[in-house]
Amino acid sequence: MSQGILVTGGCGLIGSAVVERALLARARVLVLDNLSTGSPANLPRDPRIELTVGDVCDDALVRSLVRRSSLVVHLAAGVGVERILARPTGMLRQSLLGTETVLRHAAAVRRPVFFASTSEVYGDSDGEPLAETRPVGFGRPDRLRFSYAAGKAAGEALAFAYAEEYALSAVVGRFFNVTGPRQGTGAVLPTFVRQALAGGPITVHGDGSQTRCFLDARDAAEYVWRLLDEAPPGGTLFNIGRPEPVSILDLARKVRDLVDPRVKIEAAPPAYGRGFVAIRHRRPDVRRLLAVTRYAPRVALDETIRSCASVARAAR
Repeated sequence: MSQGILVTGGCGLIGSAVVERALLARARVLVLDNLSTGSPANLPRDPRIELTVGDVCDDALVRSLVRRSSLVVHLAAGVGVERILARPTGMLRQSLLGTETVLRHAAAVRRPVFFASTSEVYGDSDGEPLAETRPVGFGRPDRLRFSYAAGKAAGEALAFAYAEEYALSAVVGRFFNVTGPRQGTGAVLPTFVRQALAGGPITVHGDGSQTRCFLDARDAAEYVWRLLDEAPPGGTLFNIGRPEPVSILDLARKVRDLVDPRVKIEAAPPAYGRGFVAIRHRRPDVRRLLAVTRYAPRVALDETIRSCASVARAAR
């Protein structure tokens, strides 16, 4: 793999893990982040990292950074349900315009691109594994929750269009519930850990039977790196996640048992209101991912929970 890499959104959960993985490969890393959700504190102190605080929609800035790199990992996006509901137009602008800007400049100088998409594009499911061949179907456009998925689906279409029309090498990765100690507090795992450290209760919205498949950010970064190195040329699509589902209630129990067995778990009303649509199940089919990367996740969920608790305790 080439030794120069641009990571947009490099101060975030997945981005900072990708930066660390790149450093292990002795790469020079350019990081672009507007710091709306990420933090420079997530990055290791290393002279091979150059951080630029700026907007991925800034055409001249992105052009300059892309031309100084030999490949691009495009992770910059607004994340978190609360932020999406509060600023749907801003999130869509960043997703649509930012992604087009990155792809256009990468295509102009033939820089391979990894584009971070999301499992949200699948919408709801019955719990069966979701394969990349399944049509996307993320819901009604007037439900603001789905503006994030709509933006990412459009980004996927752009990536494949650039791959076809301009021979751009583009890997699209649909992430499934990546988590870790650097994740924002609005996400379910850090929320449960924070509640447990505070003495409880851990609050589970709804009946807790909804399921997710959690992937540690370190394993996610390894997948990104391997896909850039090993995916076939052209436009390719991969689910990135673990195939083992866990219910949200069982996640709460795991956090309780590992952080403080004395805390209580309590039911709470459904989150967000305003006609918010909850996704019941989301489980990836990862056969394509495993076949190309020949890598199985190495960080167990219990280890991720312990890491989250350790970092949260140190920050108190």
